[in-house]
Amino acid sequence: MHAPARATRSSLQAAPLCATTSGVPRAPLKVLVADDDDGTREALVAAVRLLGHECRGACDGLEAWEMHQREHADVILSDWQMPRMGGLELCRRTRVAQAEGGYTYFIFMTGFGDKDHFLRGMEAGADDYHTKPVDLDELRARLVSAGRVVALYRELAEKNAALRRDSQASFRDARIDALTQVANRLAMDEDVRVLWSRVKRYGHRYSIAICDVDLFKAYNDHFGHLAGDDALRSVAHTIRGELREGDGLYRYGGEEFVVLLPEQSLAEAAGAMERVRAAVEKVAIPAHGGHGVLTISFGVAELDPALDGSPDDWLRRADTALYRAKSTGRNRVETDRPPAPQKLVAALSTRG
Repeated sequence: MHAPARATRSSLQAAPLCATTSGVPRAPLKVLVADDDDGTREALVAAVRLLGHECRGACDGLEAWEMHQREHADVILSDWQMPRMGGLELCRRTRVAQAEGGYTYFIFMTGFGDKDHFLRGMEAGADDYHTKPVDLDELRARLVSAGRVVALYRELAEKNAALRRDSQASFRDARIDALTQVANRLAMDEDVRVLWSRVKRYGHRYSIAICDVDLFKAYNDHFGHLAGDDALRSVAHTIRGELREGDGLYRYGGEEFVVLLPEQSLAEAAGAMERVRAAVEKVAIPAHGGHGVLTISFGVAELDPALDGSPDDWLRRADTALYRAKSTGRNRVETDRPPAPQKLVAALSTRG
């Protein structure tokens, strides 16, 4: 149902473009007019453009929907009855789609003036309902209101985006060791829980290595904590440089680091850690007392569901191997194997 718009070009030329009631200009809106009556559509498009906004016209709801998908409209002025897709369905689709983009202010411009159509339009998600013929002053006022709403939604979206960025940054920062800039123990605990579930569900293979900087307390006591911090940063950087992209590196605590090695057997993981050990030794950080260079020791264990009832069991086996590496000379890689009781006692007493 159509009624002619009372828009005339002369009545609009004196109107302030894109003005608010306070006189402060707003950015032009992107307006989309959907009406199957050529004369009404052309008049509305001309009126909106003369009010200082961008405007496109669509001959029915389906064309309007396709145009809106290609380029988001800030405001849609829609007739009720149109071929292929009516205004009610266009309004519903617009509301569903707004979760993926900015807010679209939807106004029904129709000849139906009864309460039933008004209520149905509001229930479908319309923001406003205006009966034809279109009054230019009312159209300008409605676009001013639409501009305020769209601007508020944009501001809210920008604030929410900033909050999400801050939250993501805080999430990342909480999982990064401040000194060495590798992942910390919280990140390791989370990653181990995830891979634990994958192993149970899909049977993936993982190995883990625990690394300890040899005689680090003596190094700190001799050179001081600042030099000790520099040494830890250098060790972390060197380890990271020798790992594959998918391997995980974590500062476990103090001078200890943990390496997660996806899809590596015990022998493969031990070989990889041997390369890391050699790389750290090659950096040649002077040891205290002028005796040699700073070195690291590794304990490596492959995840075995038959032995490991929890991630702690798996870590404990790698830690036991590390004790053995410490007790048998340091600067070496040991894999998990049951030690003789007397050797385990010696390892516990000589770790350093």
